[in-house]
Amino acid sequence: MTASLAAQAEGNVTQVDMQPISIEGSHIDNTQIIPTEQMTRNLAASVADVFRDQSVITIGGGSHNAQRLYLRGIDASNLNITIDGAIQGRSLFQHHGGIGSLDPDLLKRVEVLAGPGADRGAGALGGAIRFETVDAQDLLSPDQQSGATIRAGYYTADRSDHGAATAYTRLGSHSGLMAHIKGVNREDYETGGGDRVHGSAGRDRHYFIKFSLLENEGHSLRLSAERSRNSGLYRWAAGDGAYDPDAPLEYQINDRDTYIVNYRYHALHTPLVNLSLNLFNNENTLNNQTRNNETTSTGKGFELRNNAVIDWISSTHNLVTGIDYYTEDGEIYNNGERQGHRNNLNNLGLFIQDHVYIGRLTLSGGARFDRYETDYGRIAISGNEISPNAGIEVNIGKGWSTFANYGEAVRSTGVIPIGWLASAVDTPTFNAQTGKRSFGRSFRPESSQQKEAGFRYQARGLIRDADRFDASLTYFHNDIDNLIVQIGGSRGQPVTGFYNDDRVTSKGWEARTSWQSGRYQTTLSYLHAKTVDQNGDRITTIRRVGSNTGDRLVWDHVWRIDENMTMGYTLVAQAGLEDGEIDRSGHTLHHLQAQWQPASIPALSLSLAVRNLFDRSYSEQTTIGDDGATLEPGRDIRMMARYQF
Repeated sequence: MTASLAAQAEGNVTQVDMQPISIEGSHIDNTQIIPTEQMTRNLAASVADVFRDQSVITIGGGSHNAQRLYLRGIDASNLNITIDGAIQGRSLFQHHGGIGSLDPDLLKRVEVLAGPGADRGAGALGGAIRFETVDAQDLLSPDQQSGATIRAGYYTADRSDHGAATAYTRLGSHSGLMAHIKGVNREDYETGGGDRVHGSAGRDRHYFIKFSLLENEGHSLRLSAERSRNSGLYRWAAGDGAYDPDAPLEYQINDRDTYIVNYRYHALHTPLVNLSLNLFNNENTLNNQTRNNETTSTGKGFELRNNAVIDWISSTHNLVTGIDYYTEDGEIYNNGERQGHRNNLNNLGLFIQDHVYIGRLTLSGGARFDRYETDYGRIAISGNEISPNAGIEVNIGKGWSTFANYGEAVRSTGVIPIGWLASAVDTPTFNAQTGKRSFGRSFRPESSQQKEAGFRYQARGLIRDADRFDASLTYFHNDIDNLIVQIGGSRGQPVTGFYNDDRVTSKGWEARTSWQSGRYQTTLSYLHAKTVDQNGDRITTIRRVGSNTGDRLVWDHVWRIDENMTMGYTLVAQAGLEDGEIDRSGHTLHHLQAQWQPASIPALSLSLAVRNLFDRSYSEQTTIGDDGATLEPGRDIRMMARYQF
């Protein structure tokens, strides 16, 4: 059912909102919108499923607790990831992925911001990903006071049962309240070769409640609370490494509790005031009950920004100014007693970003100031950094435009899991490891320099009357310097020091096109990316840093046959990769989707998705390991029934 929750606003008829990836307009920041209808058609069961059919993003890891996200070859640890503005914290343990546990059923909007920008938030070395959840008003038709939706589904690859219920109501003319609960029970999934992946079974539980006061004389207020839990018997050591069917399993529970306050004031009589305030508390806990240990992270913060529109002489300015603050504490407990250090990080940011529209010309410029402090053992490292950015886009006529961007970002920590930071000695060394270029240098925060350039093209009536065609071609180059790496920490040993590692670079190009005519839409995207070390050689998959894949093509089709029937087909082609020490085979996957709403029972909708139609045996190239890398699921027939009251 996923993001089709938001589609219920049109009464009892399931509307399929055909949303191409956002590549139109003067989007100098190159924001990409993940189509919610694509999540709906694929019956996305996890955050990983939200991105699986995107060329610019790959998901590696195989089993649920080891999945990792890579954007243009850069690990998600190097992104600023938020849910309704709440920053998602550091990795709790070395072998657990960090792409979150959000229920896709709740998503209204997903933005991928791969380019530079001062308003991306702290630590956005490779960009940002923003998740936005639905409001009760999104689920109610204009003349509806209250409603509810129940869902039940079954997925064959992991023999999983899915059940969910959502209730929503209006509280007066401007307010609404929604409550959501979901449960998933899965067994070990089956690969294309027919084998079961030992240690991939588990349970998911999601609880969500949200109050929303919208557009009351320019004021809006959203209050939400969420609990997401994943539990199961998983591997503890090398969870995302080479697959071992005989590895011992340990019972683990991963909880995320998030509390958010979002306030917005949009002045009705002036474009100079469009204020938003975001307050959040995000708690993550990994409890290994077999070992009786627990790793916790508590992150708190806020962001205050104003988006002013200013007309000046012959130009229009979209000026964003703001301040944000984030603090996070991490701890480890063994048998109920805290072990090692309680480590803290905090970051205060000030930012300004201006988009200036002058006829056919769009200029962008801004800067971000970060004041950071991070604990390493009993030593706190602090400092200040300024990160500028600039961009230009020129409309050259006949639907064509060209653009170029440059931007910088910094991060003081966040890449090293809490489990290792907590085990650091009181006075660790810094840049004292011989054989490294950083030897003897001052210890620096991680930093990135991003460059982008490309073209966009838009046309209407290109092939048929009233059709719509959008295309873009983007070259990118992102240098990440001073990567922070620990010394020690393996197999329970203490961390004795930290050093700045050598540069890693992600570079390449991506092409995206979308064509829509009437009830049919197709999108085609292609990514060619290389992640290389300081010598220009491709890196292998490195946790919390990056990875490499062969060229990746995704071709998606959706055809809305009539008001009651929608069908879709997606082709994912991953080229093989052989370069130096890297030798990974490619694969081609075919996915089918269908949605049907019986005319005689308009409150009922039935969905079918077949993932990996031809039962291909493969592993993602971003999964750690070569021939022994964990295989992905084989043919997965997903069935979902939804009834709306």
